[in-house]
This record gives sequence, structure tokens and C-alpha cells, in this order.
Amino acid sequence: MKRNVRNTSLLFAIVTTLLSCSEDDKITNAFVDSVNDIDVAFQVPSTYVYERNDVSTVSYARQTTRLSMAKEILGFLSVDSDKSVEEIEAAFAHVAGADDFSTNELNESSKSVKSKVAASDDLFGSDALAKEAKQKELSDFLKKQVTEVVPNGEIEAAAGVAGFIGSRYVSAKGLEYNQAFNKGLIGALIVDQVLNNYLGNNRISNEAYIADNTSETLVSGKSYTTYEHHFDEAYGYVYGDASVNGESPVTTEEDKFLFKYIAKVNGDSDFSGIQDQIFKAFKLGRAAVVAKEYDVLSDAIEVLQYQISKVIGVRAVHYLQAGKRDLAGEAYASGFHGLSEGYGFIYSLQFTRNPETDAPYFTFSEVNAMIAKLENGDGFWGLTDGVVLDEISDEISAKFDFTTAQAAE
Repeated sequence: MKRNVRNTSLLFAIVTTLLSCSEDDKITNAFVDSVNDIDVAFQVPSTYVYERNDVSTVSYARQTTRLSMAKEILGFLSVDSDKSVEEIEAAFAHVAGADDFSTNELNESSKSVKSKVAASDDLFGSDALAKEAKQKELSDFLKKQVTEVVPNGEIEAAAGVAGFIGSRYVSAKGLEYNQAFNKGLIGALIVDQVLNNYLGNNRISNEAYIADNTSETLVSGKSYTTYEHHFDEAYGYVYGDASVNGESPVTTEEDKFLFKYIAKVNGDSDFSGIQDQIFKAFKLGRAAVVAKEYDVLSDAIEVLQYQISKVIGVRAVHYLQAGKRDLAGEAYASGFHGLSEGYGFIYSLQFTRNPETDAPYFTFSEVNAMIAKLENGDGFWGLTDGVVLDEISDEISAKFDFTTAQAAE
């Protein structure tokens, strides 16, 4: 939610800075990037627990369902799963009652993963063509795994030939489609829904939602306001895996998506504390909704935009550099695996959100250009000198406040 007072202050700060600084001086960010910089005059709980009249107001069951479906779909991409393209696509675009998953609960659900891919209000709105294009890209990863890689499961991979390399299974260009789908889904589903939908301007700035929240007008038959529920749904995409303690998520347990990689980035000493920042920003934002402190909510959302987007950028660079090191040592199986993960995180960059510009850190075309560099010629087989990998890594790092060397560790 961008406040008029913030926009006015930002303009004043920029003009003042330009007048007082030389061309070589760096203009500092005008957004809030840490919960430590937010003044809070109300109580924030130590865990993600919120109640009204002793009844929990937190609900994100739909997010848990979609994360569970997505995990099963990942399992279907195994070379020995015996799943057809039609079966996997049906699971991706699940309809209620279809026997797509391992439990009745999932099969009976009316939810699907595909319906929420590239489906945010802010980034896609009513642009059905853009949404369909992104959904097709994710579907193509599924299709190509079955049609290109699985049939060559007993053929040794080489440049131009799909097959196995060590314990990995890759395309003719060295890409593991299952990793591209997994990491691409982190952006296209989770980051997009969190930053561009439930915490996006269209919902957070909605005057009717704000008025109902201020008057504590509850959703019919529920214990929460629409505003509270939207915030919880954003939270659920990050911490809603059924294996994770949603009230106090410390370990990732069996999560396969964003929360897992928040923890991985946090494990790097250069980014230690990012996991705490994200969790605290979610708690603070939700508490601000309850307290009707909408300026604090706006600040907390800026922290989430910045920190979550940063996770995507760090992991993209990390895996490109890991792949570079492995290829230099002729460890092609692990090298291609790292590059495949990096490929997926690069794909996810187009769904991030820069709180300074209110747009993704990278446009669709910029992401496509980076991916084209990775796929050029023989693909990963032709990246052994590391030049292209360094170029892309530096391009990503330059948009954030970390260096390629820091993310590479």
C-alpha cells in the first residue's frame, strides 16, 4: 500500500538529494527494508497467533492444499513415476473430484495449482493472454520432462542428447526440467501470490476492505475480516506446508518451496537474519491489521517485498556460481543440477517486487534474455568457461544490495 504521504516524502527526498549531492554520490533507498526501522506503538505477538473472542482468526487452508498438490506434482516428474503428460497436466490443473492425488482430501478439493500461477491482481490483472503464456511455460516444463527426458532414461546424456548424467536426468541442453518447474513455481505461484496479489496494491489499498477491517465487519460465518484473511493467505504461501509449524516456523521440515530457500539464504553468514526479518515482518503486518495501523502495515509490506525478492536473487546467483565451479572441475552432473536450479530462480525473478519502483526487479523480457543466454547453442554444455554465468550473476546482483561473491558462498 503506497501512501500519499510516502510518495510526497519520497519526491522531496529525491529532489533534495539531487540538489545536495554530486553525480558520483549514491542515492540511498527510500523504502523500509528492515523491521528494526519501523516504529511500533502496539503489541506484536511472539508467534503467528491472532484471536478474536478466544477464536483463532488465522486461516490459510487453501494455501496448504495447493502446496501439498505442488509437492505431489514434483514427485510425478520422477523418471520412474510412470505418469503420462495428460495425468500430470490434469493434476496441475486439478478439478474437484478427479483422482489426481494420493489423498481424498486433495482429490475432493476444488483448488488447483495452475489456476493461481501468474494470477496476481497487480502484475497480471485482467491480462488473460499474459497469464496463459506463463502458465503454458510451467506446463511445458512438465510436458518436456515426460516427452524428452523420461524416454531417454537409460541413455547417457551428451550435448544435443537428453538422458542421464550421474544420478541426474537432463534435457539435450543439460536442463533438469523438474528443477526448472520447482524453482519456477516458487516465483510464478508463491512470490506472485504473496507480493503481487494478497499484499499487492489492489487488495491492500482497497477502501472497502480497509473500512470493513476498521469497523471489524467479519466475513459471513467466519471469525476474520477480509483484510485479515488476505494477509493470512499471503503468510500461508510461505509457511503453510502441512509439515511446518505455522505458528512458529523455525525449521522448514519437508517444505519444497520458498520457506526452504529463505532458510538456506539465512544459513549464509552474509545474509544471516533474513529469515527472522521475514517472519517478523509477517507478524508485524498482521498485528498492524488488527491494530488498524495502516502506515505500519505499509512499512511491513515493504520489508517483505524487499527481503523475499532478495531471497530469489541470492539463490539465482548462488546456483549459477555453484554450477560454474562444478563445471570447471568437470563435475557435470552436479554442475547441471546447480544451473537447473539457477535457471528456475532466474525465471522467478520476473515475479519479484521492488518496493522502490513498485514493479518486478526484472521484467519478463529481461528474464527471457537471461534464459536465452543459458540455452544458447548447446545450452549448459557450452558454459564451461563461466563467462556467461558471471555476466548473468553480475546482472542480477547489480539490481540488489549484495555482490556476486557474497551470494556465491
